[in-house]
Amino acid sequence: WTADAIRLRKSITYNFSRYFNRGGRMSHKKIEKHWGKDTFHHPTIMGDQEVAEHWDKNATYYAKAVREKHDLYRELINNPAFFELLGEVNNLRMLDVGCGEGTTTRMLADRGAKVTGIDLSEKMIELAKQHDAKESCGIQYALTSGSDLSQFESETFDAAVSTMGMMDMADYAACVKEVYRVLKPSGFFQFSILHPCFFTHAFKWILDKEGKRDGLVTGDYFSLDIDSETTPVDQWFFSGTSHEERENHSPLQVPRFPKTLSQYFNVLTQTGFVVENLKEPFADEKVIIKHPEIADSRVISYFLIFRCRKCF
Repeated sequence: WTADAIRLRKSITYNFSRYFNRGGRMSHKKIEKHWGKDTFHHPTIMGDQEVAEHWDKNATYYAKAVREKHDLYRELINNPAFFELLGEVNNLRMLDVGCGEGTTTRMLADRGAKVTGIDLSEKMIELAKQHDAKESCGIQYALTSGSDLSQFESETFDAAVSTMGMMDMADYAACVKEVYRVLKPSGFFQFSILHPCFFTHAFKWILDKEGKRDGLVTGDYFSLDIDSETTPVDQWFFSGTSHEERENHSPLQVPRFPKTLSQYFNVLTQTGFVVENLKEPFADEKVIIKHPEIADSRVISYFLIFRCRKCF
């Protein structure tokens, strides 16, 4: 694909969420040549225990980076869009699935929600509790996987959320079924993920004459789904991480469980959810003027937000 071809393709296709709300494979050698050999690891398929071990190792640096707002795409794009779609949550009993060190959980509590945060990383839950002990928000935390909510009775929560966690679940389908079970009738589930159509296992930015990101080539969309023989582990830093910090810290290592858009969608509807809204957020012009480093969020959608409801 050339930059001109991608521009033409964008000009004649619908934005997916707008449409919905209205009613050659790249080899691993080529990936390594572009990204570097250490960008992707290929261990065997992981379960919750192995995923938890990765996040325990990530926890200290991750918590520091998130609390210092190093994740510019999350702070300036995903979070504003997520909470705009979320709406009023005062006095709702809410479950935060994959709460990590508790940033989103605290944001919900600050808006008046009665929140329980769950995560499979013992270290993440420990950091969340330590923060809450200093600035008590009345949050309850529990160490468990999203695919095992057996400690909660059925129809316990008014709503459930997950910010940037569902693509990291070893068993997405089991998590969706458990969330459905613990929601009250008419309760809603809202979650954000990396956009599965763009952030595939093999992708490459196309640059214009000025070196700015102008388009994206993607690959391996179908070949690395949940039934694949390996679990890829991405290594990365947050966008706002300084050069000095990158030199002094190892990158985050995050297991990924790639799924297609239809896999995400069909599991929800087959479980019984009605998908009410999809949102593909991007930075507005005022934000880009102040933070030109996230201008590529207007080239492709980094995030996809699902809003669905339990109707029975």
